[in-house]
Amino acid sequence: MPRLPRFVLGALLLALLAGHASADDVATDCVFCAIVAGQRDAVIVHRDELVVAFLDHAPRNPGHVLVVPVAHADDIVATPAATAERMMVVAQRIARAIRRTDLRAEGFNFILNTGAAAGQTVFHAHLHVMPRHAGDQPAGADHQRPRVGPEVLAPVAAKIRAALAQEAAETGAP
Repeated sequence: MPRLPRFVLGALLLALLAGHASADDVATDCVFCAIVAGQRDAVIVHRDELVVAFLDHAPRNPGHVLVVPVAHADDIVATPAATAERMMVVAQRIARAIRRTDLRAEGFNFILNTGAAAGQTVFHAHLHVMPRHAGDQPAGADHQRPRVGPEVLAPVAAKIRAALAQEAAETGAP
């Protein structure tokens, strides 16, 4: 058996412990598997046994979050139904949390590209939660978004995590 990189082993271990993956479910070169395994930096706003949510490193607007399955699936079609459902539930909670902050969010785009023909560029299922406001570029606008560092992302993540915790305390939601 070929030797797997540490981040792949970490992602596999997390998925196996959660009971959602086999050795064939983790892609060896997947950036999102590396983030799930903690081997690549990301600013996490939510983590549970099925999904991880983190801030996009090149956000369209402050609060742009990606919700990804813990167990590798190339796209939403390959994602188990319970995980796909959890992705949407977490995306809804994140959108509600963002509305409770001072981040600008008059609306949201929930975007899930499936396949290269549909614009998918990272082949690990992921759901974008994009805060939108009047006057910003349309969701389909094809432009380069600059990467931002943790010094920009960390305060945004702190606001979202605090709002998620407040909602959980008020509603008992996980």
